[in-house]
Order: sequence, then C-alpha cells, then structure tokens
Amino acid sequence: MGNSNYERVAIEKCSSYDYAEIKTAVDKALDDIGGLYFVKSGMTIGIKANLVSAMAPEKSATTHPMILRRLCERLLELGASVVIGDSPGGLYTPPFLKNVYRTCGLEDMVKELDPSGEKVRLNDDYSICSGEFLNAVSLKTFIFTGWLNKVDAIINVSKLKTHAMMGMSCAVKNMFGTIPGATKPEYHMRFPNEQAFANVMVDLNEFFKPVLYVVDAIDGMEGNGPTAGEKRHIGAILTSRKPYALDMVCADLIGMGYSDVPTLVAAGERGLGPKNVSEVEITGCAVSDVKVSDFKRATIHQSITFEGKGIKGAIASVGIKLVYNTKPMVRASECIGCKKCYETCPAKAITMVDSGKNKIPQIDRSKCIKCFCCQEFCPKGAMKVHYNILGKLANRINHV
Repeated sequence: MGNSNYERVAIEKCSSYDYAEIKTAVDKALDDIGGLYFVKSGMTIGIKANLVSAMAPEKSATTHPMILRRLCERLLELGASVVIGDSPGGLYTPPFLKNVYRTCGLEDMVKELDPSGEKVRLNDDYSICSGEFLNAVSLKTFIFTGWLNKVDAIINVSKLKTHAMMGMSCAVKNMFGTIPGATKPEYHMRFPNEQAFANVMVDLNEFFKPVLYVVDAIDGMEGNGPTAGEKRHIGAILTSRKPYALDMVCADLIGMGYSDVPTLVAAGERGLGPKNVSEVEITGCAVSDVKVSDFKRATIHQSITFEGKGIKGAIASVGIKLVYNTKPMVRASECIGCKKCYETCPAKAITMVDSGKNKIPQIDRSKCIKCFCCQEFCPKGAMKVHYNILGKLANRINHV
C-alpha cells in the first residue's frame, strides 16, 4: 500500500452519520495512526472545522457535527477541553458566526455534549493577530484569527469537496479558514496566480502545524463545489498526521491526481508531500474499497503554467492554456439578485445590471482574476464554472 516516506493515512469505511457507526470508524481511524498521543490532561485543543457557510449538515458543505462530537468525546476522556471554530467567508463577528454555528448543527451538538460549556465550547473570541512566517513561499506576513493563539494544539477536521480554483477542498485548503472572513478577498488579490495561492495554503499549514488531520468523506460534495455542488456519498473517514499525504489519498479517492490539485503540486515542489498515491502508506481499508471514479469535478486543473523548450514547448504551453481556461459565469435563470457575488469579489470585477426581472451580475473579464469567490459564495449555485468548447471535450475524454 505504499512506502513510509510520508505520514501514514488511515481510511475507514463509514456508510452513514449514525452515531454508533461514527464512533467505530472515528476510533479506528484515530487508533490506526497512533491515537491522540499528544493530548495531556488540562490541555485546550482547538478544532478547526470546515464551516464555509451557514448551511445545514445534510447539504454536505461543512464538517458534520457527529464527527466533531466523537472527536470531542475522545479528547474529554483524556482530560482536555475543546474549542471548535472557523472563519467562513463574510464578517468575523458574533452575530454572523453564531448563525453559522447554529445552522451547521454545532450549537445543539455542543449543548448536548456539555451543557455547562466548561469543557466544550464554540469559539467566541473574535480577536485578530499578526503572523510572520519567514520560511513561507507566499505568505510571509499575514493576519489570522486570534483564538488559535490560545489553544495548545490544533486539529484540522475538513470536508472532502470539489473547489473551482484549487480543484479540491480538503485538509490543506481548510486552513484558509484561519484568515478572518472579510480579509480573505485581500489574499486573493495579493496572490491571484493559481500556484502562488496554493502556496498560501501550504504556508498556513506549515505555520500552524496542526497535530492531527481528520477528513469527513462520508458524504462529500461534487460538481459546483465547495458550496453549491451536489451531495455525493463516498462512505469514508480518513486521518493522518500530515495534510499532504492525506490530500493525495483523498484526491485519488475521487479520481483526481497530483497535477489536478494545485496545493499538492505546491507541497510536492517543496518536498513536503508525495507526487503519487503509491508513495503513501495506507492503513485500514484500501482506496479501491471506497473510490468514486466518476466524481464530478468543479473544473479541470492541469498544469496551465507548463513551460516547454523551443517552439514545440511554446506551442504546447499555449495549447494547454487554451484547453484548460475556465471562468465564472452566471446562469441568469437561477440568479436571485442577492448581490453576494458583487460583495465578495476581491477584484471588484462585478456590477449588477438590470435583467428585467431583477438585477444580475455582470463580470468585467479584464478585471476578473478567476479566484471563483463569486462561485464559492453564491447561495443558489447560480454562478457556474464555465469551460470553453475545448475544455469540455478534454473533460469528456478524461472521464471516459
């Protein structure tokens, strides 16, 4: 199942969010990689969940509360206290976050698990801290959510989904939630290049160094992810000590590879992660036992920065860029004119124009940086990833 050059990845089958099944799968996935050996009584553990938006658990866009519950129970058994948090896109304020917690099912879960709120609580610290990471490739100075400075260790619990800009949202991408929501557009503007932005994600993982990564892949999201796609049953929970081997396995699980996920490429080029799933030691069940080979992608992520030598290389580079060029495009019939895309566009490339029925977004292509924030935060999924005709043909061929 691979060698031990990179951290071991555990895969456990889990067919539903039934508590008994979750308990068995989470416990086995943790124990397969050495358990919670890093926890000492009296520690405060921060769980960085994926709470990308105020969406109910059954939408499969956010970390399911039942997985968080079992993880909290394990930590409590060892004498630790737990803080669960995230900073989704939008305002980083108490009213905004409380609505996200409530809608995502965390408020009820925490009240049931610890009514006193003394040992398990949802983050209510909205302070901001400055970070400096001299070894970073992209993000040498940045600001982050202050609650992470007040925990003894961080556990990253992500959701397996497609992502229009990064190909896949999983363990590595989940750390972007350490950046305050309203500040995220600034980082898209600072790093509009795909690989530069991918290195931002790797930098954040290397700066915070979570001690454990858990992936909710029972129900994932395919298609127009990470918020407006379709639920797709996968049936697995995965764990690892490092995010790059874990994401390599998750990519393979949904029919993607190294070059399809810019964060994997960024980690691989820095010698931090594998370039093939065969390099990863896997325990538990095999990838083939839970693999979904026809998982619908949000877009195609091939190496559009390919630079060959001579005339042939230049022609190949242009050809690749033509084939794999994508852009956000609104489907007017689904748009409700809420202006969310207009408000979240970091490049200010969107204006609202009269369509007769309501106002719909119009994108200035000369300003668009293709960060797909508009697509990610569209509440109705009306903003789509648009392929040109060559891309559509290549996509069809790749999935034959």
